[in-house]
Amino acid sequence: MLDKYPTGVIACVSDSYNIYNACEHIWGEQLHDKILQRDGTLVIRSDSEVYGSEIMTDNQQNELAIQRFVEYIQIKTVQPEPDYESALKFLKNYAQELGLEYRTIKLDQDRHAAVLTWLSPSSTEKSILLNSHIDVVPVFEEHWIVPPFSGEIRDGKIYGRGTQDMKCVGIQYLEAIRRLKTAKYEPKRTIHCLFVPDEEIGGERGMKQLLTLDEFKDLNVGFVLDEGLASENDVFQVYYGDRACLWIEIIVKGNTGHGSRLIENTAAEKAQFLLNEMLKYRTDEKERFRESQTADKPLQLGEITTINLTKLDGGVQINVVPDQYTLAFDCRIKPNGYDAFKQFLNDLIERIPKKNNEEITFVYKQDSGPLLLTDIENSSWWLDSFKRGCEEMACKLNWTVFPAGTDSRFLRNVGYPAIGFSPMINTPVLLHDHNEYLAKDVFLHGIDIYIRLIENLTNEPKSNV
Repeated sequence: MLDKYPTGVIACVSDSYNIYNACEHIWGEQLHDKILQRDGTLVIRSDSEVYGSEIMTDNQQNELAIQRFVEYIQIKTVQPEPDYESALKFLKNYAQELGLEYRTIKLDQDRHAAVLTWLSPSSTEKSILLNSHIDVVPVFEEHWIVPPFSGEIRDGKIYGRGTQDMKCVGIQYLEAIRRLKTAKYEPKRTIHCLFVPDEEIGGERGMKQLLTLDEFKDLNVGFVLDEGLASENDVFQVYYGDRACLWIEIIVKGNTGHGSRLIENTAAEKAQFLLNEMLKYRTDEKERFRESQTADKPLQLGEITTINLTKLDGGVQINVVPDQYTLAFDCRIKPNGYDAFKQFLNDLIERIPKKNNEEITFVYKQDSGPLLLTDIENSSWWLDSFKRGCEEMACKLNWTVFPAGTDSRFLRNVGYPAIGFSPMINTPVLLHDHNEYLAKDVFLHGIDIYIRLIENLTNEPKSNV
C-alpha cells in the first residue's frame, strides 16, 4: 500500500486491541523509513473507531508548528488595545485540536486568562505551570522591513511583534505537548499552559490579579516555567529572579522671575542637585560593572542597580525662570538591594536644598517592593529535573537575574518557584525592537527542548514536592 500510494492521505484500519502495538512497532519501527519517504499523511484508526492515531513526518510537524506560530503572531494583541477576544478564540480552538481541557478565568470586565490543561490521572500531585503572556508592545511600522503582524518568513527568519516576546514560547509549549501526545506519553503530573493578559503594562490586571483568585489556587501549582531572553551566543540564559523596580517622578518647585536675574532658590538648582546625586549613583554602579568584566566571575546586568533619567520637563518660555521641574527616573534594583536603595532615596530627599518640604514631591509611579528569588543554591526535585532535561539536550546554561520585570516576580513573591527560560540561542535580543524575529530552526529546536523538559518535570511524581 505504501509503495502503491507514494503521495496523499492513506487511512488504515487496525484491530483496536493491537492499535498501540501497530502504531509503535509495525508502523513506527518496521515501516518507519517507508512512511517518512512518503509525501503525505498516514492515518491509523481502530476498527471500533474508539482510538486513532495520525503519524506525520518531521517536516509536516514542523510546518504545522510554524503555521500555528504565524497565526498567533497575526492576532494583534498589541497594547494599549489588545485583541484578546481573537486570541482566546485561537487558544480555545488550539486546545480542542490537541485534546486539552480549556477554560478561562475572569480577571475583570474585559480581561481573562486562558488555561489549557493536560490532566494526569495522578491529579493529586503538584502540577507544572507553563506560563506565557498574550499581549505585545506597540510598533513603529515605518521602521519594519515587513508588516509587523504578518508573520512573514524571510531567509529562514519569522518576523513579527511577539516572535521573541513571547508568543514563540506559548506555541512551543503547545507544540511540545502535541508531539508528546502523539507519542502516547502519559504525564504523571498535570500540565497547565497559562496565557495571561497585560504583562507588558505591568501585570496589575493580569498575573497579580489572577494570583488572588481561588481558580488559580485550584491549579495546585508546584513549579513554573516563564519567559526569559534570547542569547547572542550558544549559552541559554536561565533566570531565577527579577530586579525590583521603582519608577519615580520627582517634582521640584522654586522661585520664578525674569530670565535676566540671579534668582535665589530656583527649581533648577534643586533639579541639578537631584540629577547630580542620581547620576553619581549610576556612574558608580556602571564603573563597578565595568571593572568586574575582567574578573573570573563578571557581574551581569541583573546583579547591579541601574538608574536612568527618562523624562525632564519644565519651563514655559525661554526668558522666564521655571518655577517647577519634573524629573522621572527608571530604577532597577539588584537582588537584596531594595531596602538600601530606598534608604538612599529617603536620605536624598532630606539633603535637597529647600526652604520647606512642600517644594519637593516624590511620586512612586511603580514600586514593586522587594522581590523574592527562586532558591537555586539548594537542590530540589524541580530544579534537578529542569537541569537534567537541559543537560540531556546539551544546553549550556547561565543562571542569572532578569534585568527587567516579568510575571514571575508575582509568582515568586507568593511562594511559587519560577524559572525564566526562552530557548533562543545565537539570536540577537530584539524584544520591543524594530524587526523582531526568530529563526525557524531556533523556534523548532525550542520545541524539542520543551519536550524533554516536560518529560523530566512530569515523569516521576514526588508527593513531598
